[in-house]
Amino acid sequence: MTVYIIHENDTWLPPFRKAFEELHLPFIEWNLSATHSFALNKKPDHDAIYFNRISPSSHTRNHRFSCEITGQVLDYLSLHSCRIINDQRALSLELSKVKQYVELTQSNIRVPRTAFVGCATSLNQQESAIQENFIETLKRTARENFFNESTQTWTPFISKHNRAGKGLGVHLFADDQQLEEQFKKLPNNQNNDDEEFSVDGIYLLQEYIQSPKKAINRAEFIGYKLMYVIEVDTRQGFQLCPSDACRKQVEVKLVQQSADEIKHGFNIRSKESFTENEKNVIEQLENFLQEHQIEVAGIEWVDDGTNIYVYDVNCNTNYNVAAETRFFGDMYGTVRLGEYFQKQLRKD
Repeated sequence: MTVYIIHENDTWLPPFRKAFEELHLPFIEWNLSATHSFALNKKPDHDAIYFNRISPSSHTRNHRFSCEITGQVLDYLSLHSCRIINDQRALSLELSKVKQYVELTQSNIRVPRTAFVGCATSLNQQESAIQENFIETLKRTARENFFNESTQTWTPFISKHNRAGKGLGVHLFADDQQLEEQFKKLPNNQNNDDEEFSVDGIYLLQEYIQSPKKAINRAEFIGYKLMYVIEVDTRQGFQLCPSDACRKQVEVKLVQQSADEIKHGFNIRSKESFTENEKNVIEQLENFLQEHQIEVAGIEWVDDGTNIYVYDVNCNTNYNVAAETRFFGDMYGTVRLGEYFQKQLRKD
């Protein structure tokens, strides 16, 4: 009985390896950042679970086609009726914020007001006329959705990538002029920063929901059920990857912790602290995951003091071991995940 971990980022794996080894849970890694081959008529290991944790930000690690390859691997496994944790349904949600908002809205879960602009060719390869047309379309879309003609005021809004992760392409704007300035810089950006370009050509404009607490919440689910909620301080920006590996990177763009300013940045909440609104949203999200057969997820929301807005469904979830150790005394999420896999293997 084996767990096959389908992934593309080795730096996120150490907590999983440690937990699975301590549980004596056999596992094999399929790192799809490398080259693999599969024969459709060859049956894969059936005494196994296949755990998909591919990341939508894989292209930023020069693994441009890992997500596409994963889709074909999941189809191959489905052909042979293998037990998959987070199958094609999860992958399709992982790779599209637009799809997430559509599905959440259909489940009567509140999301921020969102519009999107699609561009069929990469902005860093376009002629100036096409770039100008794209920016004008962005500005018009922003004005149509976030400008009040009667009061002549703007609602703050953000941009983000449709296929994202790590806070890719997230910028805050007060009006369409700031939006224009940001996107005019992209084709000529001196740092050759491809992370600012949406890999699928779709850019979202979304109402900026302001939290009085300057925090967002991320709910971690295993087996469709809530495991815990972690509160994340947002004063340092939008790149809020919870993995300890992210926190240790020295890149300027990633969140840098400051104990003086924000304590620890990531803090697990007690269930007693949940508001009635949050309890209702958690129940909705558990039903949402069950309906879409997404067994493992991290879902983020922001509370403006009146309403809760869900804005991200992460089917490739990482856990913040530092926060877990402060709250539980040791690593927690990967252990609970390994125990869940053990139960599923016994069932199969």
